[in-house]
Amino acid sequence: MMCLSFFSAFSQVGEENPTFDFAEPDSSAVMEGDTTQELDENGNPKEAKPAVKPYERIILVIDSATNLITYNGVVEQEESGSDSLYLRAKRWVTKNLGKDVKLEVDKRNQKLTYVGSIPAYSYLNKYTKRPIGRFEFKLTIFIKEGRYRYQITNIVHESVKPADGKGTRNYFEYYYTSTIKIREHDAILRNANRDILKLTESLIAALREPVIVDEDDW
Repeated sequence: MMCLSFFSAFSQVGEENPTFDFAEPDSSAVMEGDTTQELDENGNPKEAKPAVKPYERIILVIDSATNLITYNGVVEQEESGSDSLYLRAKRWVTKNLGKDVKLEVDKRNQKLTYVGSIPAYSYLNKYTKRPIGRFEFKLTIFIKEGRYRYQITNIVHESVKPADGKGTRNYFEYYYTSTIKIREHDAILRNANRDILKLTESLIAALREPVIVDEDDW
């Protein structure tokens, strides 16, 4: 009776706790730790190829009210009156945007609106550029005593006109959100951004009060 009870207990332990043969390798452990590396023709490990960095498009300001690409800025100029700012703004527009630009004058709100254009270029390198049409836009200048605000929006790229037809017209918002020809469209925006920023710098410089030199101060 004692032997039978012992054998029964031993059998239960054996069923609940199966034993392993540690002489055999654990195939699951081999599979988990198996990190095969590709070798070159000489049997040496190949260097891992660097991950391709995704193309980063230019980031421009989108007006939340109009959903249009917009360039704007406020310039504080306490020494300037609104009349002098107005005259210098008109003079700058005639010189930089041409005499045939469309002009709207809102004297009550001291606002000038121009629709003009500048030549569009593709900059191949530091010294070479290629004409690709014109950039048309609306420039609005809000004038107050001692300060003004400029805004450039409604920007359109008009391509070079072929001899037998019309050129294409594309708003910048199309280039900015397009899912095709991303690099080509982005290059146009980057080149335009370069020229538009130069244009705003020229406007700010032209609207500064001239420095009057006192001939007696020497």
